[in-house]
Amino acid sequence: MDIERITPEETYELRLLVLRPGGNAKDVQWPHDKDENAFHLGARNGAGLIGIGTFYQERHRGIKGTRQFRLRGMATHPDHRGRGAGGLIVRGALEELKRMEIPLVWCNARVKAVPFYEREGFVPHGEIFETPGIGMPQVMWRHV
Repeated sequence: MDIERITPEETYELRLLVLRPGGNAKDVQWPHDKDENAFHLGARNGAGLIGIGTFYQERHRGIKGTRQFRLRGMATHPDHRGRGAGGLIVRGALEELKRMEIPLVWCNARVKAVPFYEREGFVPHGEIFETPGIGMPQVMWRHV
């Protein structure tokens, strides 16, 4: 399995399948996708693109530190879950963030994904909250 930089457009199919089922193309085109410092990573195997993650500069006001990146849109194709693609994407992003001298990364993790993020060194921040149409996420963060 290989991890590589991909374009925002390459993320849309998996975002729609995993994160916004029943949605449309506009639902998976996010405002920060094309920010100057944003980057998108994809995991590929013989089946093609099986996992994605988007990373961009955004500060969570409840977490100390001004130089923060957000992980958004982490998704693995349902047929390929549990095979390490997500972990490879997170670890690849951490290496990139180290090169960029970014000390902290955070995300809004869906409750069912919290154990995955904990295995990758993220810790919860605050309480679980509701995002209409999405579910119940937990803010999580880690030092790079």
